[in-house]
Amino acid sequence: MTAVSAYKQANIGTSSAPQIMVALFRAAMAHMRASAGAFERGDLRRGSELAEKAASIVLGLQGTLKVEAAPDLCERLVDLYGFVAGRLGEAGTKFSVEDVREAEQAFSPIAEAFIQVGSVSGAAAPSSGR
Repeated sequence: MTAVSAYKQANIGTSSAPQIMVALFRAAMAHMRASAGAFERGDLRRGSELAEKAASIVLGLQGTLKVEAAPDLCERLVDLYGFVAGRLGEAGTKFSVEDVREAEQAFSPIAEAFIQVGSVSGAAAPSSGR
C-alpha cells in the first residue's frame, strides 16, 4: 500500500458521514470538469474514463437516498441523478463535452448545496478522538 492510499484509507475511516458525502459530491464535480477538459484537449479516452467515474459516483449517491425520510425529494433526486448519469454515459460514448457540461449544469446546484450544508454539519460533528 502506498503512503497516499494509506492516508486516504485512514481519512475515510475517521471521517463523518457528512464529510464522506461532501467528498463524493466534490469528486463527482471534479471528474465532470476534468472530463470536459480532456474532451476539449482531444484526449477522448481520458474524457470517457472521467465521465464514467463521475457517473459511478452519481449513481452511488443515488443509492444513499432514504426514500422513507423524504419521498418527494428523493423521487426528484432519483430523476435528477438518473438524468446526470445518462448524460455522462452519453458523453463517454459520444466523446461529447456538451453532454458533460449539461450533466454538470444539472448536478452542480445540488452538489453545491450539499457541500455547503455538509461542510457546516461535518465541522460541527464530534471529534473521533484524533
